[in-house]
Amino acid sequence: MLQLDKKTVSEYEASSVERLKVYFVEAGCSGTKIRMETEFEIDEDIDKLESEYNFELYVPKTDRKYLESAKITRVVKADHTWIAKTRYIFASDEVEDRCGCGTSFAFEKPVPKIDLEKLKLLRQNFKNKSI
Repeated sequence: MLQLDKKTVSEYEASSVERLKVYFVEAGCSGTKIRMETEFEIDEDIDKLESEYNFELYVPKTDRKYLESAKITRVVKADHTWIAKTRYIFASDEVEDRCGCGTSFAFEKPVPKIDLEKLKLLRQNFKNKSI
């Protein structure tokens, strides 16, 4: 079951939110961030999750397997511009990589891109230099 932090739940319930959509977007250093919205269309691409909250939870079918057993915590922190912004920390056993601030993540470890020709040239240049 998808778990949200108590403060987020309290605020949505106090605002009389009836339904909440949780989904992933491509963003951040590690490539993926979490988003939430209360105004959305329900169509065949979205699933309703079991919820213990006073509002219904919906997720895209493509994201369901990652969201079903995850935990989301909302934090409000200032960014590099010193403006406080709401961010979500996504926690799941499926996460393999995370950025430094913790808000973006990936489900696979990034594979470094290596230019073998440049590597050969670097090796050759270091061999040619005397110490």
